[in-house]
Order: sequence, then structure tokens, then C-alpha cells
Amino acid sequence: MEKNLEQSDFKQRLESLIGAEKPYAWAARIGINKGSFTNMWYHGGVPRSATASKIVEATGCRLEWLLHGSGQPYDTAPAASAPRRLERDSDCFVPDNVHEEFCFIPRYNLKASAGFGSNASEEAPMFYMAFRKYWIKNHLNASAKDLAVISVKGDSMSGVLEDRDTILVNTAEHSPGEGLYVIRMGEDIFVKQLQRLPGGAVQVRSANPLYETFTVDLQRNTGEFEVIGRVVWFGRQIG
Repeated sequence: MEKNLEQSDFKQRLESLIGAEKPYAWAARIGINKGSFTNMWYHGGVPRSATASKIVEATGCRLEWLLHGSGQPYDTAPAASAPRRLERDSDCFVPDNVHEEFCFIPRYNLKASAGFGSNASEEAPMFYMAFRKYWIKNHLNASAKDLAVISVKGDSMSGVLEDRDTILVNTAEHSPGEGLYVIRMGEDIFVKQLQRLPGGAVQVRSANPLYETFTVDLQRNTGEFEVIGRVVWFGRQIG
């Protein structure tokens, strides 16, 4: 009983350090692997010394407080105006209020994401991209938990989306409509222009005229065709 109470108290302290950030995004950002964090977050595990050191270095909390709840969380209160610098890059800093203004959307590897539309939670993000919470809520009318970032591969949408463009996908919009969508056909992922047709069919078009337009009968779909989400934003590197 006493051990369970200590583990519960540790998770409360961990929650206070993570704040409003997504737990796994926070862990990835400070260099804690998924397995170690899962053990702490879901199984009541207490971190080993190396993991505890990462938490202390990233947050500035006291080790005794982190592990045992002894004393105050911090030796001194951090200055409100002092930015927290990332140790890996002395030219980059994270403002104190960054998590109040931004959320972090997972960036998935396109090849590894062939099945992520049906089970995104098991895909490991390569990294995370920051987007303003206000923009997501008021301009996209979306929830951050439904968003994912992948890249475009190939030239079938050339003229609209180019090879290696970065796209933001709203996975909550998985009913085909009019617009750009990420779809799964078999084990492959594509970005296509969809148009809903009468009779329960969807027309799938490419921007590049070298690729033929085809129609999918949703009523006869055997699971080989799936709409993963709608493309709501794209980014492109120049040069």
C-alpha cells in the first residue's frame, strides 16, 4: 500500500512538471524513450538515475523532490524573463510560455505510416512540429489530438503538392468529401483530390494529368480503400 502511494505521488509530481504538454511529446522532447516513459506513466515505475537526471536537467527541479517529494520542487524560483535554453543548441531557446501558445503535432514517417490511419497510437513519431493553438482552434476548427504531419511522396499531385512537401492532416475528417485527402489503398498511402458522387461512389483524381482518374464504389469496398483524413495545411522548403 505504501509503495503504491509513493508511486501515485511520483506520478502527480511528474504531471506537474509536464503541465499542459502531451505526455509522450514531453518525454520525446527531453530524450526519454517511449518504453521508459510508459513504465512511469502507466505502470507506476520510478525512473532510473539516467532518466531522473534528464528530467532534472530539463525542468530544473530538485532530484530529492522528484523521487521522494522531499522539500520544495525548485531550489530557487526561475526568473520569469529568462528564457530556457536548449542544451543541444546554444542559439535556440524556449520561452517560458511556449506551451500556453503552441501545441506539438507528431510528424510521422510516410513509409512507416502505411497503417497509421487505422491505429495511429502505435506509430512512433519521428519528431514534433509546433503550431499555434489559436490557429488550430479558430482557423482550422480542429482539435490538436486529431492532427498529424506527414510528407508527400511522388509527382501525382504536382502543381498542387510537390514531392517532399509537408502536409497537416485532420484525421477526424475521414468521410470523403470535396477536397484534398490522404487515403489508403491496400498498404499504400496517397494524397489525392476526392469528389463524392451520387450512389455512394468517390472519384479519385490526381493533379498531374499523367495519372488517370478512377472511381471507388464505397458500397462494394472490401477494406482496400480508406480515407485517413483531410489535408488542411502544407509547407514547402524553397531551394
